[in-house]
Amino acid sequence: MVIWRVMRIKAVIILFFMLIGTQLNAATFSDSIWSFLHGYISESRGDYNDALTYYSKALKENGTSTEVRTSLASLYVKKGDLAKAEELLNEALAINPDSRTALMFMAGVQAAKGVTYKAKALYEKCIELDPEDTEAYMYLGAVYIGEKQYDAAISIYEKILAYDDDNVIALYYTGRLYGEAKDYSKAKKYLMKALEIKPNFSPALLDVATIYEIEGDLKTAIEYYQMVLSQDPTDKKARSRLATIFIRQKEYDKAIGQFEKLSDLDRHDISLRVRIGLLHYEKGRYDDAIREFNLALATKNDNTVRIYLAMSWREKGDMKKALEELNKIDHKSEEFLMALKQMTLIYIKTGTIDEGINAISKYLPETQNKPELYILISMLYEEKNDHVNGIKVLEEALKLEPDNLDVTYQIGMLYEKKGDSEKALAIMKDVLAKDPDFPNALNFIGYSLAEKGVQLDEAESMIRRALAKRPEDGYILDSLGWVYFKKGNFTAALEEIQKAGILLPEDPTVQEHLGDIYSALNDYSNAVHHYEKSISLEKDPAKKNSVQQKLDMIKKKR
Repeated sequence: MVIWRVMRIKAVIILFFMLIGTQLNAATFSDSIWSFLHGYISESRGDYNDALTYYSKALKENGTSTEVRTSLASLYVKKGDLAKAEELLNEALAINPDSRTALMFMAGVQAAKGVTYKAKALYEKCIELDPEDTEAYMYLGAVYIGEKQYDAAISIYEKILAYDDDNVIALYYTGRLYGEAKDYSKAKKYLMKALEIKPNFSPALLDVATIYEIEGDLKTAIEYYQMVLSQDPTDKKARSRLATIFIRQKEYDKAIGQFEKLSDLDRHDISLRVRIGLLHYEKGRYDDAIREFNLALATKNDNTVRIYLAMSWREKGDMKKALEELNKIDHKSEEFLMALKQMTLIYIKTGTIDEGINAISKYLPETQNKPELYILISMLYEEKNDHVNGIKVLEEALKLEPDNLDVTYQIGMLYEKKGDSEKALAIMKDVLAKDPDFPNALNFIGYSLAEKGVQLDEAESMIRRALAKRPEDGYILDSLGWVYFKKGNFTAALEEIQKAGILLPEDPTVQEHLGDIYSALNDYSNAVHHYEKSISLEKDPAKKNSVQQKLDMIKKKR
């Protein structure tokens, strides 16, 4: 270490002899060189105040030196004083307009200030002085990237490759930029060439892996991410992307393994414990999920994590503990409304409807009578088929917010379930008069028309408008499929309602519709399967009986 330090100091001394030795007499030169050398040593040690003193002394002793000014400017940049740095660099360039060091430093200062047109002009001046100035090309390309002028940046890096086609950094950035432009074929071409030259170049390996992931070639993406990790097991990005791919493939245990290793790297990142908990929850391992959520909460109290904990207790069947956790959530927080929704589901699941109505109603005053709470209470009344009181509750909410279309829509739905279809339709039309693109109302009217088998083109148009707003809504997908069914297009109907079945696996109407479609296609085995599933899910005795009649008829045909 001492030998290298001596060699570096000698190099600085020789450089300084070359730069200023012809400008001074021997005595002045001796003072100036030692002041500069002391400044350099102080700067190397991070003692910027001493360095500033010595560089300033060297400048007084050699007032015409561009190099001393440039060193001083560099020091001011490190201290964050760009204005003083710019002043010194202007002086240096006035003395020597072609000083490459001063030009490069000034370009960097202008880029830092955001004056990119000046930065570009200065880098271009360096390139004009030396057409193979790779460093100037690199920084110029970076400025264009900062401006999101990717084509211009690519052009810059390709100029480097024209005279140095094995420049790994230029190949890498050109590949990255083609990736930004979504030209993945060209991106891989440049990145792969960079890897031919430097096989263990992690940034290129990461980008190649990302491209394969985007293209859907997950197997190859995994291989490249694993290459990165074989070199550096602590690479968080590669490990995180691997976990994400495993989640996409529903290989949750492999994803958990990656998150565990990430957690080992950063014990303070509770989000990793939460993600591990959610994966255990997805797998139905509720004890493991509860453990992870509790670990996260022991580090930091978080309302969302507490909701996850409550959901885990609910799925485990311990409703008392689930409610205890939900009640711990700050009642003034945004998450408390979600907690109340979870409470409502628990009261519905346990059949303790009256208890739920009383419990949720108590929170109305401290939540400033939010309409969402009235909707939750109406859901509980709906569960006990008390549509009249459900409507009354929602009308109270409407008095507080007359223009709340979510509440208005829910009133319409309860009138429909109450058997007053005309009143329900009138309410939905009123909603659309105020908001023509309200998706639930569009879907309601579209489905109603489909059920009657009338105005099917208009029904399809309305449902498609709703779907444009909510493309992943299972109920709207079911409605579109039902329109197709009514039009006699059973294949298209099956495609849409199968999507709805994935999103709403426990919905009896969707299962009944699938049974109807398979029956129309003479696929009686599948029809029986879905009718039986619909019957097992349906709570309404009349609807259950209706599906049972369909099932009996199908069994006679088999």
